[in-house]
Amino acid sequence: MTITFSSRQEVMSLHKKLSLAKTKSLHMELKDQTLKIETMVKERTCRTELIQLFIDFIMDMFEKKWLVDILENQFYFKYPEEKEEILDIVYAIFDGEKEDLPDVEHLPNRREIIARDLDEIFLHSSTFSFESLKTFRLSKYRACLRRYVELAIDEYKLQQEYLAFVDKLRRIIRSYRSLHHTIYVLDDKPFRLFDENHKLIQNTHSIRSFYPLLKQWGVDAEPSILLTLIGLAPQYVNVYTDRPDSGMMRTLKNVFEERVQFFPRQKKILTEKVLDSK
Repeated sequence: MTITFSSRQEVMSLHKKLSLAKTKSLHMELKDQTLKIETMVKERTCRTELIQLFIDFIMDMFEKKWLVDILENQFYFKYPEEKEEILDIVYAIFDGEKEDLPDVEHLPNRREIIARDLDEIFLHSSTFSFESLKTFRLSKYRACLRRYVELAIDEYKLQQEYLAFVDKLRRIIRSYRSLHHTIYVLDDKPFRLFDENHKLIQNTHSIRSFYPLLKQWGVDAEPSILLTLIGLAPQYVNVYTDRPDSGMMRTLKNVFEERVQFFPRQKKILTEKVLDSK
């Protein structure tokens, strides 16, 4: 099998990659910008091993470059910090760290897409151009990368909206005079709120007629424990919960910052029992 390259750097990089693999059935001859590979490509085991080495080379050499190209020329992202944040999300998806994203389970496997194309080439082509491989044969792989980028961009935009929402709520908190020193929150169904005297706060949805005021700040949201706490404007918030890493608790932490502390839910229940017994 003979492969011609238009780039000396590419042929040298592939030759080095294959040499380091030390595959016994693989013999190579490098001349100028042509790499001749001798191996038993008709044998499934040998072909599969060679395909995996080529996949590693292609992904290491070109994947980030092509991802950036998609961001810049198909979605018109120009600022480096934006591109880096989106790429971080793409790599998190690659690593299986974003399984909660919509449709992530329907994304194609990058290695499998490349493997199918290489398998066909290695079986039926004794000579080919690597430039042609990149431009035409790997078009499915590049289309696959675009799908990952699209999902990452959607997630990036949601994150930016979330950060803007959190920042707006922080500014609301700073602008209001505190009504309470401390509010205790018990993570129950529904949440229960207690004042600094451990008295249950009733009818929290009517506090300060707060929700219409939020619209003056450009916040259009349904009543929630988060917005109720902002309406109560405590100096400190103690939250008793068994799920401190949940989305709602993380948002409470992000909004109230150093004002909020988290404790095991059982600690508040025991406190209530002691107070009830007095």
